[in-house]
Amino acid sequence: MLKNKNVLLVGGHPDDIEVMCGGTLSKYQEKTSQVNSVIFAPCLEDPHNEGILQEYQNSMSSLGVYEAINHSFTRDILEQHIQEIRDILHHLQKRLQPDVVFCPSINDLHQDHRAVASACQTIFRDSATVLSGEVMRSTVHFTPNLYVALTSDHMASKVKLLSFYKTQIDRVNETPKLKLEAESPRVYTGSRTYFTPEIVESMARYRGVQVSTLYAEAFEIWRMTDR
Repeated sequence: MLKNKNVLLVGGHPDDIEVMCGGTLSKYQEKTSQVNSVIFAPCLEDPHNEGILQEYQNSMSSLGVYEAINHSFTRDILEQHIQEIRDILHHLQKRLQPDVVFCPSINDLHQDHRAVASACQTIFRDSATVLSGEVMRSTVHFTPNLYVALTSDHMASKVKLLSFYKTQIDRVNETPKLKLEAESPRVYTGSRTYFTPEIVESMARYRGVQVSTLYAEAFEIWRMTDR
């Protein structure tokens, strides 16, 4: 699918890319022609995220990404900058000429993800395959029609990519022990619980069951072309 292809990874925030398609990228890491990435809102308004851009760079470097680009728009209001985002992506389309673009889903509940997805659909409407991935916490209305089977090694690589984000991992509280009382269900209290390896693996197992494989990542094909 990605063999000998130029790939562009587009995320609203640092870590979006790894959450959506870290396993798929690990699977094809040695087979692509070139991979580049861009994110738009680094979320530095939150002091807990100090250092997250370096974490993004480290993660992309581990994947062999040629150029990891970041911009400094304010999070949660990317919809207000949609034309600027389109202009940036148009420039990247001309310069990098990607064959395949990964981006969030247009149906994602997070407004930043929707803005990025909309811009990608506009800019790459006649030039590239556009695949939308899911983010566990906000991609609810998601109808995948492409599944990428993953091995245990691919999943280990995905977890490793996410492990670069110490700013996010440190905000996941230690998982409480399951209590025996019926009125005390298991509760995760951290603000980044979707970052736990257990949740990442569970999602991949769920998608894998749908295609009779151990693990998988799922995508919506917005546009597919074979040049």
